[in-house]
Amino acid sequence: MKRNIFVFALILSIITFNHAVVYGDVAYQNADSLAQIRENREIKISGKIDITDIATPATEVPKFLSLSGLPHPFNDSIPEYISAQVTLRNKSLSKDSLCSADLIWVLRPYLQWLQNIDPHFRVEPQPVHFSDVKKADDISVFGFLSLNINDTLMVERSIDPLFQQGDRILRINDVPASQYLQYCYDDRHIYPFTLLTNYHYAIITAFDYKIRLARKGNILEINTFGFPWKDVYLKLNRQREFQSRIFKDAKTGYFSIGEFYPNNNLLIRKLRTAVLQARREGCTSFILDLRGNPGGNGHSFDRLLSIFINRSTIPYLKNERLKVSPWTLNDYDFLTSDMLGSVVEVPSQHINKTIYLDQQLYIPGMQYYVLMDKDTSSIAASFCNILQYNGAALLVGEPLRRNALKYGETVGARFGISGLYLCVSTVEYDEYTRAVDGVLMPDIAIPYIAQDYLSGGDAMLDKLLEIIESNPIN
Repeated sequence: MKRNIFVFALILSIITFNHAVVYGDVAYQNADSLAQIRENREIKISGKIDITDIATPATEVPKFLSLSGLPHPFNDSIPEYISAQVTLRNKSLSKDSLCSADLIWVLRPYLQWLQNIDPHFRVEPQPVHFSDVKKADDISVFGFLSLNINDTLMVERSIDPLFQQGDRILRINDVPASQYLQYCYDDRHIYPFTLLTNYHYAIITAFDYKIRLARKGNILEINTFGFPWKDVYLKLNRQREFQSRIFKDAKTGYFSIGEFYPNNNLLIRKLRTAVLQARREGCTSFILDLRGNPGGNGHSFDRLLSIFINRSTIPYLKNERLKVSPWTLNDYDFLTSDMLGSVVEVPSQHINKTIYLDQQLYIPGMQYYVLMDKDTSSIAASFCNILQYNGAALLVGEPLRRNALKYGETVGARFGISGLYLCVSTVEYDEYTRAVDGVLMPDIAIPYIAQDYLSGGDAMLDKLLEIIESNPIN
C-alpha cells in the first residue's frame, strides 16, 4: 500500500470485507444479522444471465449521507446543498424503493462531492449473485474502450474491427449515450462493463448490442453480440501496455504504462530497454505515457524512479495520519481500541520520509516528459508528483483530480443494505509537492475538446510531439 510503496510489495487495490457493512453512522460487522432484510429486498433481473439486485427503500436514502461510520480521515459534515440535491432527486423519481442504478443516480451529487474530496472514494453497483457462475465468465460486452470528453462519448481503442478510433457513440440499445453517463463518474476512460453495469445492469440483461454512432459525417448502426468481458478487458489493456515507439522527426522515444503491478520488475526492464534503445537511435527526448493509469502497486518504485533521478536519496513524505477504525486498528502497533473514531498522527518511525535510489540505474542524456490526465491516480499520481518535484521530468496534459496525492490505503465494504459497494481511503498523506490547493498541475498544459479526437488521432500526444520537435535542441 501507499505508505510502504518503497519498502514492501503491497497492493493498493480494494480489500473487500465480506462481513463489513457501512451504513450511515453505524458499521455492522455481522452480515448474517442483515441477511433476512436483504433477502426481503431482493430484485430478480432476468436476461442473458439472471442476477439479483437489492431494492433500497427511498426513505433510507438520508442514511447514506454520513461520513461518521467510515474509516476515512476526512471528518467535515456534508454541505446542506448536497443533501438538498439528493432529496430533490429522490423525490423526482417518485418511487417507494430504488434499485442500484436508481440509488446511484439519486446519490450522484453526494458521490461527486466525495470524489472531489478524495478520488479514491467510489461507489459501484455489484449484483448479489449470478444465476450461473460459469455463464458469468462469458458475459458479453461490446469490444471497445470509451473516451469521455465533456460528455461526448467516443471509441478510444477497440478489439472489434467494426468500431474505429474516433467513432462517436450516440445510442446503445436505443438509449442515448448521455443517459448512461448520468449513472457514471466523469472518468476520462470508461470500460464497457462500467458504462453498462451502472445503468440498470444492462451488461447482464442485454443479449446483444445495437450501437448507433457517427463516423466522419455519417450515421451508422452496428449490431454486435460482443465478446466475453474478461477478454475485452485483457485485450484492451494489452493494446497499450508497454507500447514502445520512436518518433524520429521529433527525436523522441515513447513508452506507455497502463498500471503498476505487484511485481514491477518486468515493467522496469522493458522501460529501461526502451529508453536505452531511443538514446542509441539518437533521441534526445522521451515520453512516458501514464494517461488513464489508475495506479496499482508500489513494488520497486525506488528502482523505477532511479531511472529518471540522479540522486542517492529524495524526500517523499512530510507527515501521515489516519482514522482509527476496525479497518485500521491492526495496521500499526501504536493503535489501541480506545482510539476508535479518532484521527491520529502516525509516528515518525512509521513514515517513509525518504526514498533511497540506485544511481546505477539512472539514464542521462534525455529530456523526460510524462503524459497525464485526470484519470492518472493513486501511485501513478505520486509518481508524476515525485518526478516534477525533483525536476526529473516535465508533466504534460491536464491537471490531476483534486487531492489525487492526498489519500490512500483503500478498503472496501457494502454500502448500507444495498446493492452498492464503496471503496474508501483510510490514510492521509502529506507529500513534498508543487501541487496547488491539492491539484497537481502540468508543466505543459495541453487543453483539448472532443472534436480534437473525433478524427481518430491522439491530439494530446500529437501536440506534445509538435512542441518537442520545435525545440531548438531537436
